[in-house]
Amino acid sequence: MHRNLWVLFDTNGYGLTPHHLELFKEAEMDSFWLDIKAYDSKIHRNLTGTSNEYVLKLPAEIIERDFVLEVTSVYIPNWVEADQIKKIAELLAQIDTNIPYAIIAFLPEHKMNHGTSPNSPEMVNAFEAAKNAGLKNVKLGNLGQFVKNIEEYERLFKMAAT
Repeated sequence: MHRNLWVLFDTNGYGLTPHHLELFKEAEMDSFWLDIKAYDSKIHRNLTGTSNEYVLKLPAEIIERDFVLEVTSVYIPNWVEADQIKKIAELLAQIDTNIPYAIIAFLPEHKMNHGTSPNSPEMVNAFEAAKNAGLKNVKLGNLGQFVKNIEEYERLFKMAAT
């Protein structure tokens, strides 16, 4: 039975096993918003304290079960930059080039308040890396963290229109 109710599960993927995916399917879960912290296992472990081995398999597992999937990654200068974004995008494009992928600008807060937000050229470079990897639905988030003037906004709007 399908209802017109969407239930989105926001997750970093840790502990989201095939068994849990099946339980969510039985419960009529609709979609997942998966935050992939990093492609590189060492960077991921440094950020989270855990392995990303299974997290990188999750997009395929989620799509195979006919869930709607959206993926996000946070651009963190000196940690998760365009090279990591590109590898994540390549992984997603191998599964489905239409998977929505949001690249979110890092906001220095809480335990990571010593870092900096990315600048506009860094975010544009990451966006282009994801698009060049084959993804069709790439967007940028937290624009207020990296767009500093009207010219940068206009450039982003032009880029989004192509």
